[in-house]
Amino acid sequence: MTVDPTPTADDARLSRRRFLSVGTMTLAGAGLVLAGCSSDDDPAASGGSSTSTAPSTSEAGGTSSTADPGTGAAGGDGDGVEAGSGTPADTAFTAADFSALGTCLLLPDLTAGPFPTVRQMERRDITEGKDGHPLRVGIQVVDEACEPIPGATVEIWHCDIDGDYSAYADGATEDDAGEGTTYFRGFQVTNDEGIVEFHTVYPGWYSGRAVHIHSAVHIDENTVLTTQYLFDDEVNSQMMALEPYAPHGEPDTPNARDGVTGGSGEADGLIMAVSDDSAISGSRALIVVGVDPAATSSGGMGGGFPGGGGPGGGPGGPPPGADA
Repeated sequence: MTVDPTPTADDARLSRRRFLSVGTMTLAGAGLVLAGCSSDDDPAASGGSSTSTAPSTSEAGGTSSTADPGTGAAGGDGDGVEAGSGTPADTAFTAADFSALGTCLLLPDLTAGPFPTVRQMERRDITEGKDGHPLRVGIQVVDEACEPIPGATVEIWHCDIDGDYSAYADGATEDDAGEGTTYFRGFQVTNDEGIVEFHTVYPGWYSGRAVHIHSAVHIDENTVLTTQYLFDDEVNSQMMALEPYAPHGEPDTPNARDGVTGGSGEADGLIMAVSDDSAISGSRALIVVGVDPAATSSGGMGGGFPGGGGPGGGPGGPPPGADA
């Protein structure tokens, strides 16, 4: 399978500053580690300027879509959400869940990778019945002052347990479904507390990359951040020992050797805090995502934006929910 291109430190990171720092914490349940951020205060290298625009809400063929809700493994309600309505107010995650993490960082701008989302779908459950360990992903978007940003559009996408991405014939598996598939992709709009929630499964892995989830944050018609979230190596080891992940073995790339994040995922605040979630008989993964609302994401190296023709393509249209 083609792996994400490896940017240099200067290309891969958006200038940032640190607000708070805590050590690593441990929560009860499922023997999973809750990884906080490092106390390292070294500033990240500054990134270059860019003129890339946000993803389009339309499929390559130009048809706007809010897809059918996903169902299955993540155990979510699977209800589709009316475009622009935001994450429902009754989301299980609250500001208290994120303040308990004790982290608030401007996250580095990273590559979108070669498999960005082309068909945008506003939905909470992105599993579409695919197999895997149920995972509830909670993301809180905040500004430089650590204040929540309501109305921001947050999209995520990741591979399945076999390391295969939907929507592309990436060659990860012999039965690669390729074009027309949409699993493990979706977006939500932040509520008044800056929070979105996705129901998915724990991602698999492929050679040359640490286990990760891609994400982009859009404010108004501008993409302010493209980044990737990681998981603690110990959590990955525990998860990959379980079915249906076990046949694939341990990931061959720990976080410290991941080329896209430069091995500094913990210091940069990219490690998601994972703990048991009895409500779904699975786990939850939380992260506070600091953004500069006035920034423009470069989208990293090599990954074309949705609507731009895939890898190496040009900029796409406006972000999900925006007028074309």
